[in-house]
Amino acid sequence: MIRLLLTFVLPLLVPFVLYGIWGILKRRQAAAQGLPPPDLKGPPIVWLGLTGIMLVLLVLGGLSLQQGQGTVGHYQPPRVEGGRIIPGTMQ
Repeated sequence: MIRLLLTFVLPLLVPFVLYGIWGILKRRQAAAQGLPPPDLKGPPIVWLGLTGIMLVLLVLGGLSLQQGQGTVGHYQPPRVEGGRIIPGTMQ
């Protein structure tokens, strides 16, 4: 479950969170200067969504490049010998 969140959900939500933080900071800055709040007509959902999808693809691409680097040897699956189950091993 945590892998699903880190791989798909988090990269997809990052642009939306950053846009929200940016909007809050712009409003605070305008209030501190005595100006009316900026007219943010709404988030550019399409661009934020596309950016999030690109981040997901980058994360998946990075994970695919790292696949198999941590293993040494060849995996031998479990087998039955003499009526006993021999667990799988790395050789």
